[in-house]
Amino acid sequence: MIVRKTVAIINAILTGILVILISTFFASGGIGENYTDQTFVAPEFFAILVIWAIGALLVVWMFFKKSLYLFILSLIITWLSIPVGIKLAAYLAYIFA
Repeated sequence: MIVRKTVAIINAILTGILVILISTFFASGGIGENYTDQTFVAPEFFAILVIWAIGALLVVWMFFKKSLYLFILSLIITWLSIPVGIKLAAYLAYIFA
């Protein structure tokens, strides 16, 4: 049980840092796309954080299950939620642009 807790915490920290960096980079307009004095020109890219949070909640929910298969699946879903969030945020940016 201690190993699962350690793996879940390390996974949440690593993916959380990565998601914050990616969403902040995209929301600020990337490299050379911010022509205004605003910090965040595309705040819809913060939707990546919401999708990641759903994946992180799955890890917490699966943490209390006995199945190792479901726990590993929830860790994979946490990592897969990052590209899914990027695709969703890009779609939202296309709609609201």
